[in-house]
Amino acid sequence: MAKFIDSSEVCNIIKDGDTIFTTGITMGGFAEEVVMELEKSFLDKGHPRDLTIYFQSAVGNRGERGFAHIAREGLLKRAVGGHLMGCGPAMTKLSGDNKAEVFNLPQGVLSTMPRYIAARKPGVITKVGLGTMMDPRQLGGTMNQRAKDAEPIIDLINLNDEEWLMYKLPKVDIGLIRGTYADEKGNISMDKEGYKLGQLAMAQAARACGGKVICQVESIIQSGSTNPKDIIVPGIMVDYIYVAKPEYHWQTAQTVYNPVFAGEHRVPLESLPMEKLSPRKVIARRAAMELTPGNVVNLGVGIPEAIASVAAEEGVLDLFTLTTEAGGIGGMPANKHDFGCCWNADATIEMADQFDFYDGGGLDFAGLGALQISPEGNLNASMLNGGGIGVGGFINVAGGSKKIVFSLIFCGGLEADIADGKLNILKEGKIVKFKDEIEQVSFNGKLALEDGKEVLIVTERAVFKLTEDGWELIEVAPGVDMEKDVLANMMFKPIIKDVKQMPSSIFNENWGEMSELMKKKS
Repeated sequence: MAKFIDSSEVCNIIKDGDTIFTTGITMGGFAEEVVMELEKSFLDKGHPRDLTIYFQSAVGNRGERGFAHIAREGLLKRAVGGHLMGCGPAMTKLSGDNKAEVFNLPQGVLSTMPRYIAARKPGVITKVGLGTMMDPRQLGGTMNQRAKDAEPIIDLINLNDEEWLMYKLPKVDIGLIRGTYADEKGNISMDKEGYKLGQLAMAQAARACGGKVICQVESIIQSGSTNPKDIIVPGIMVDYIYVAKPEYHWQTAQTVYNPVFAGEHRVPLESLPMEKLSPRKVIARRAAMELTPGNVVNLGVGIPEAIASVAAEEGVLDLFTLTTEAGGIGGMPANKHDFGCCWNADATIEMADQFDFYDGGGLDFAGLGALQISPEGNLNASMLNGGGIGVGGFINVAGGSKKIVFSLIFCGGLEADIADGKLNILKEGKIVKFKDEIEQVSFNGKLALEDGKEVLIVTERAVFKLTEDGWELIEVAPGVDMEKDVLANMMFKPIIKDVKQMPSSIFNENWGEMSELMKKKS
């Protein structure tokens, strides 16, 4: 039966060299007090040290919280996670300074990994990541030299004359999970959580390895208070439970608690703040034009988030089903540091189940960002200037969608004005994104075309379509000179055949044409 402890006791449970597998996305589902105690003990006593930590997504607030507490030389020997930059500068610096072995795996692989460990399977065998930086013929998921020098954690295998990747499974010493309530028998429920992050599978994985399960909760309640069907992790699978201080039990990285994210309330979506006219909104509008009624959609972080806002403003949000990789289905995805939660979700399923749906081809449309584009159709979304960012769910989402629209500012650092139905470039950006060579391959264009996918790039000044011969320039914004403003800012020349003008209406303060456009597609 579970034992109730104070969080300060975890350092007597976690030993030097242990492997910890934790739930978490932003600050949601993450047992923050444990890592704070680990940091304190390491700084005071030098122990525990040389830990390996596996994490599903970015854990932190991109600042001083979350994994910022444990991104220390000596404390961490190895970090294997879905996203690095979201964990904060301390994690990216630890990786860049080569102070620990740092690996980046797809969020979908890391989400499903605990249940494979729990069932004592040989590994996660999938095509997700083939031809990208996950492929051992490229980087094998490594983000720095120490990782490259370590034993590989991804193998290329052949089954039935087909290439597959096998992501190796760790032996879990500590399963670190979070819930809302624990009853007196240690049964865990998640009433106020914004996500389902595989807490049950994580507990089962640790138990299968002979490890221990530590759970952070908001409070203890009387046994029998919770409907048995609402118990997510039975107490027989939990070893230690502690009650966290409220300031270390936030629902997301920017929200202490929002009942809408927990599914307790709904709000009028029109009451949410809408995007202001800007290059970002123009891109989102043009990307939204690629949607078709009935589409099942995933929107990535950054500019793609604005596609949902545009659809809501245009009154067509109910024509599509928006989803989040954290398990949200329906409603409107939250943005910024609430990423992964949903306003007015129809359903919230396990993150691992959502990724199974994605990997199985369940998405019709993916709106994603990108950092660099190569002539042959590959994209980099995981490293910039040698600094590790990580792919998150990018590879799974791109791999599981029939149409992919990459949305980005054409040149980084752009200053522009939108007026009178056209784009006015005030100061050209200096960061070139269409490059001869890219730092990492996060998306393989050749394999995407072989899989029958439609791939577009939408920027504030130009639209490109991926063909077997490379990128074809198909649209240029009103007010833009194709030679001076587009081609001169690319390191390679795209295919140029029949270049049309981007719709001038999306450069106006009020658009109001998306509903009619969707009717024509119905």
